[in-house]
Amino acid sequence: MRWCLLMVVLCFAGCTRPCNASTCNGCCTDLGECVEGAARLECGTGGAACVACKSGERCVASACAAVPVVDAGTVDAGPITCTCASSCCLPDGSCAPNNGIDACGPIKQFCGTCASTQRCDNGSCVPNACGGCFTPLGACKPGTELAACGSDGGVCSGCGADQACRGGKCIFTRCDISNCRFGCCRADLSCVTTITAATCGFSGNACVACDADAGQQCVSGLCQ
Repeated sequence: MRWCLLMVVLCFAGCTRPCNASTCNGCCTDLGECVEGAARLECGTGGAACVACKSGERCVASACAAVPVVDAGTVDAGPITCTCASSCCLPDGSCAPNNGIDACGPIKQFCGTCASTQRCDNGSCVPNACGGCFTPLGACKPGTELAACGSDGGVCSGCGADQACRGGKCIFTRCDISNCRFGCCRADLSCVTTITAATCGFSGNACVACDADAGQQCVSGLCQ
């Protein structure tokens, strides 16, 4: 009976396969056990002895490799891109306030700088000359429009009601009781609502100057 038990033990001992390249696709531990070989402390392949990766390393494809450098907890995002939908982008990717000579460029592209003899017109550097007027964004307009009236490269103005743009200036086209009920009309057809002795009148009448030497004053639109 004892001989039978001894034979069973020897049989199991002899049937245990050794850990090597022919029996293990991963790596072999110190105890001769075949493991996958993908863990940081048990890394390897081809039936070789498992390796414990160092601090700052990890097991990648059954080999120890350095952990990638991270910035603020995330892997580096790569090159800066421009996504501004209505302007060009500054070097850090932020949107430029508007198109000026120091930040000029098409939308969704990085800004450039115009020369001193240039201006920025809708994202492009163009010659600085402008016979009309400039909009706040640097666009040159003819200067003859009601919404953009001006001349000699000045800033465009918007003409008001009862005005027209002539010669780059907003001028009044009429002045009467319909648009100057509580004032008087100057020769240039502009309405004066702040009545003084120098501009006396009412209900859209022509403004007159009261005789200061006679001590006149403007009372209710009349010199008295």
